[in-house]
Amino acid sequence: MYQSKNKSYGFIAIIYYCIFWTGLFLAGVLYKKGITYGMNIIYCSLFAVCILIALIKDKNIYNLGFGKEKIKINLIISIIIIVVTFIVIWAFSNLAFYEVLKQMLYYLFYIAAIEEIMFRGLIQNYLFGFKFNKYVIFIIGALLFAFMHIPFQMFVHNNVSLNYLAYAVPNLIETFISHIVFCFITYKRNDITIPIALHYAYDFLGVII
Repeated sequence: MYQSKNKSYGFIAIIYYCIFWTGLFLAGVLYKKGITYGMNIIYCSLFAVCILIALIKDKNIYNLGFGKEKIKINLIISIIIIVVTFIVIWAFSNLAFYEVLKQMLYYLFYIAAIEEIMFRGLIQNYLFGFKFNKYVIFIIGALLFAFMHIPFQMFVHNNVSLNYLAYAVPNLIETFISHIVFCFITYKRNDITIPIALHYAYDFLGVII
């Protein structure tokens, strides 16, 4: 994870990001036309492509962010974050236990896990194919991650123009910082398990509470 790679990895990261961005833009177009399930289809397709790339390039999916060195402690920390978040939301929201559980599974697996694998696991990881300082590569990845949220969200907010960039500045800064934090944890732990749990907690608490 996050170590120097062959230059081909860097090009794969950029190409996949362009496909990712285009897919989210298309999802926004479909959303505007009332085809709300288009996002789900495109999102899952992008995830399938991510897995396929890893299987072809690395012959496995472990290089998408799953380390083996500290797996036990990483899992323990992640489970604690997941359970505590669940308890807090169940205790302080008006949702029934079943509804909180359903939302938990959605934010944990469909949102956090898939997004972390695609971005921190593939794009950010593969960007190390470019021979830059690791901090520069993290910043590049953070910029890409922040701007990834623009194509679909500008359709959701009914503002498909450059003006949306000014409106989205606070969110762009927030996602930029979150990416740096998640990358730092991934780099230190050599694994994306804890970032997945934190991503889930951040999104789940932000929407429900």
